[in-house]
Amino acid sequence: MLMLYRPIIPCMTFAGILIAALAGCSGGAKKPAPAAKNVVALYVKSGVGEPKPGDKVWQQAPLAAVAMLPQDLTDPKLMDSGIPSIHVKALCDDKNIAFNIEWYDSTPDTAEVEGKFPDAVAVQLPPAPGGETPDPTMGQAGRPVHIHFWKASYQQNLDRGEWSLRQNFPNASVDHYPSDAATDQADKEKLSEQFTTGLAAGNPITRKRTSSVDDLIAEGFGTLSFLPMQVSKGWSSWRNLKWSVVVLSPLAVADWPGGPGLKAGQNSFVAFAVWDGSRKQAGSRKMRSVWTPLALGASDYTGQR
Repeated sequence: MLMLYRPIIPCMTFAGILIAALAGCSGGAKKPAPAAKNVVALYVKSGVGEPKPGDKVWQQAPLAAVAMLPQDLTDPKLMDSGIPSIHVKALCDDKNIAFNIEWYDSTPDTAEVEGKFPDAVAVQLPPAPGGETPDPTMGQAGRPVHIHFWKASYQQNLDRGEWSLRQNFPNASVDHYPSDAATDQADKEKLSEQFTTGLAAGNPITRKRTSSVDDLIAEGFGTLSFLPMQVSKGWSSWRNLKWSVVVLSPLAVADWPGGPGLKAGQNSFVAFAVWDGSRKQAGSRKMRSVWTPLALGASDYTGQR
């Protein structure tokens, strides 16, 4: 982080008199606590629920600053620097953990069409507690990681409702599909599977989207795949040139391979990745972090949401 220093002005200079008149030379408004380098998940006794960006509960959660690095280890690499850091807060209860990730981005890239890429963020967790973690670059053979991947295009399509090609291309001429003539939803889904090969093959990307977050597993570069159950959720807000994204995931899912998951009160690690669509970042072209210490449920929250 770039730090700017300026000389201390004596209290009796004009600037010092002005400050003293407002707050007193030895007093003044309380400064916010500096961001920590580790993530502490605030334990919420009443349950995490579904916290949205800007909800009051986030005000009590400790703030962490996480440095980001270009992904320059495997092709295609990100050769230019991007987002230097992100700010992270976390909440947890006995079943779930929620991360509020914020970073500056001058353009909200939400479309996923030819030549354009959406903004995105991923939360990476080891599937078991302990000090010995998998490789931070998407795990390693025999030592997987769970990745919860939010994408702005997912969020936009959810917010708009059922997606149509005309949402991105208003003047497009769309052919008639047999499923359009279905009399009810069951017939429509059956016809869709017959004429849409992705659905017939069970490709997870083609499923009807109910969340802006994908639950994934990896054991190193090139091994990313979907977890058997998709249960994480996400919400987002872009205001004042800044993304604020919430990713909510279970601490443990019995059907998720790789390990038993995490529990409140344990210590673990977390890593992040961020994509800036306007910089053509997609796939392995991303900003990434190393493992950051994660404390689950180090303090309690009893206030209002």
